[in-house]
Amino acid sequence: MSRGNSVAPDEFPGVYRNSQTGGEITLDSDGTVTATDLSTDAHSGPADFHGQWEFTDSSGSDFVYLNIDERGIGEVSGVQLYTRGGGKVAFGLPDGSWSLVPTKVSAQ
Repeated sequence: MSRGNSVAPDEFPGVYRNSQTGGEITLDSDGTVTATDLSTDAHSGPADFHGQWEFTDSSGSDFVYLNIDERGIGEVSGVQLYTRGGGKVAFGLPDGSWSLVPTKVSAQ
C-alpha cells in the first residue's frame, strides 16, 4: 500500500491549513518550514515549530521530511509529511491512518 501520491518537488512550497483545527504549516521554497498551532498526531497538543524540510522521492510514496529545530534528547526531531494529492499533505500514523490533513491554501 502506498502511503502517499507522487508529486513533483517544486509543487510542495506553500501554506497548508487544516480547516478543522486552524493549524497551519508553511513550506518555503528555500527549504525552511514553520508551523503554527499544529498537532502532528492525536496525542500531542497544538504547537509552533520551525526547521527545515526535505523532499524524499520514495518509489511512488513521496513525502517531506521535517527536521524540527530545538528538540531535546528523547524528543522526535523530525516527522514525515506525506503527499495526498489535490493539494493535501498528511501526517501518517503507524497503523496507516492519517492524523491531520492540511490543504494547500497558497503557493510560496
